[in-house]
Amino acid sequence: MKVTSLRPQYVEFIPKELDSDVLYISNRFQTVSHLCCCGCGTKIVTPLRGLEYTLTTSGDPVSLSPSIGNWSHPCQSHYWIKDSAVIEAAPMSKADILAGRAYDDELRADYFARVMRPIVAPSANNSPARPRRRGAWPFNRNGDPLPYSM
Repeated sequence: MKVTSLRPQYVEFIPKELDSDVLYISNRFQTVSHLCCCGCGTKIVTPLRGLEYTLTTSGDPVSLSPSIGNWSHPCQSHYWIKDSAVIEAAPMSKADILAGRAYDDELRADYFARVMRPIVAPSANNSPARPRRRGAWPFNRNGDPLPYSM
């Protein structure tokens, strides 16, 4: 690795031009960006939400998890950021990369299946249950909106 450590810099917006030894952290947009640590100059963007990446801070040093695997870029570099140090990881075969992507897809599908469950269970006649609204206007007693007229 050409870059052996990254200095965290907290920003609101990620700048267009990045310094090679800086890890840009935008809490507002839950995003971390840096230039690939192999030195190829590729901008690496890691989202900090859901099942993506986790940023851990312990004072000034920061850690980013899981590892950075640049499989979509020509360099194919693979490294960890632990306590602001860049630690080169073992290269992965095409089969390992595909297996890792399949595993990530499975985790994502499971996560969204749990998160996107219907809030209101369907009624016995298999039609979705509708919440009842109080008051007569602008809804009828079945909770349906009344036609608007002037």
